[in-house]
Amino acid sequence: MTPQQAGAAARAVPPPQTPMVFSDLFHKADWGRPGAVWCQYTSAYPDGRTNPGDWKLDSTTTAAMSLVKGGGVLLRAHPLTHSPLGPWATGLLTTEPWNGGPCGGDGFMVRPDDYVVVHLRLPNRTDAGGHAAWPGVWTWKDGDNEIDILEWHSELPGVAEFVNHVDGDVGALVRSSLLGFGKWVYVAARLGTDTVTWYLGDTPQHLKAVFSDHKGVPAGWRAYLIANLSVSQQPGRAPTTLTPITTQISSVQVFRPLEKPLRPVAP
Repeated sequence: MTPQQAGAAARAVPPPQTPMVFSDLFHKADWGRPGAVWCQYTSAYPDGRTNPGDWKLDSTTTAAMSLVKGGGVLLRAHPLTHSPLGPWATGLLTTEPWNGGPCGGDGFMVRPDDYVVVHLRLPNRTDAGGHAAWPGVWTWKDGDNEIDILEWHSELPGVAEFVNHVDGDVGALVRSSLLGFGKWVYVAARLGTDTVTWYLGDTPQHLKAVFSDHKGVPAGWRAYLIANLSVSQQPGRAPTTLTPITTQISSVQVFRPLEKPLRPVAP
């Protein structure tokens, strides 16, 4: 895919007037234990914590995640060997109760017409030599329910990748001045049945639509939330130094329209 510019085509979208059904501002470390909101392991990875088949050096662990004073979670990837091409301990949060939930995951799933909003800081220019940083916000369930609400690579710091992987891949690379090393950005997606639309903004009130896939998700679609920091070993994207990679998430929120009441049937 060739990056497209977000500028002229973007349109402002008012904040949703729908009820909030999920929110975490990360004022407490609610992960990694039975009953927690989040789990650090996912069935998207063959053994729950590593996924070399998808060009990832990840080894997910709660030790790579910590609270930030005032709210937020810091994900810090650091190498586990003396080689930048070896495994990296890193952070992942999912609502999936992996392996029955001993490490958390409250089972919350997004569904059609949900509006997901995440506020995060992108990795810095010096992290891993300016390579390999791969933060993402996405959905997963049973291998065919993945929506990439955001993928970002340090090799293209001004570009976001948005993809609907449900029953075939439709997506775009979108260039925006809101994106770059160390920048805070709001990213959102409205998961419609006729189209999935992605948004970028510097505040929740100034989110603008930057891409719609005109594909959407099936009416019965459900998926768990994931927010993580991967370390890439893709060709041209592998880390070149042992410098840790960090990203920070201040909030994850989901809004859902009220279900319309059934009309009474006339006698």
